[in-house]
Amino acid sequence: MRFASNQERGGFVTVLAMSTDNTSICRCLVCQDYGDRDQIDDVDAKLISNIDQTGWGVLAIPEDDTSPGWAFTVGLWHSYRVPEIALFGLDPAIAMRCLNTVGAQVAAGRTLSAGDELDEVLGNDYLVTVRSIDEGWYATFFGAAMGFYRVTPAVPFLQLLWPDRDGRFPGDNDFAPQYELLQPQLWLSRNQHPRGPWTS
Repeated sequence: MRFASNQERGGFVTVLAMSTDNTSICRCLVCQDYGDRDQIDDVDAKLISNIDQTGWGVLAIPEDDTSPGWAFTVGLWHSYRVPEIALFGLDPAIAMRCLNTVGAQVAAGRTLSAGDELDEVLGNDYLVTVRSIDEGWYATFFGAAMGFYRVTPAVPFLQLLWPDRDGRFPGDNDFAPQYELLQPQLWLSRNQHPRGPWTS
């Protein structure tokens, strides 16, 4: 059985005490045995082990002929009940470093919400901003995370946006056009999103 593609690999998480209300119940592969663990391949078994040990992991999807690459966390919701986060359009090693930086901030007690601005993620005094992600994008970009969480209700995802050299973000007036197609505007529904590599 696979819930991550051959290109989706990363490191992962610590289990904390969990609330029992329905919005924070976790029914992931760490919290619940679905009786198919003997069918999980070595990559996914390592992912589960890493999540159990460190709290989260980051999976990177490389750039291809269709779109720039992206990376996202798996395990932040399981371990800390904060949304999983995604970052698009940067080199995979940089994206993974950025997401691990935010993961470490979460592990130290930071919460994440749409509208937050975070420093100490990119360097050079650049801020990143946090936006919500419309649920209609989840299966397209976060299939491995959805597979890990299985029937867990309402696992949220947030998008980190990086700025142009003048500190403007996608969707802002005068955002640098050479960066426009590198980051999707996932707070928009598919029908509202501008046509481009993310809607192909």
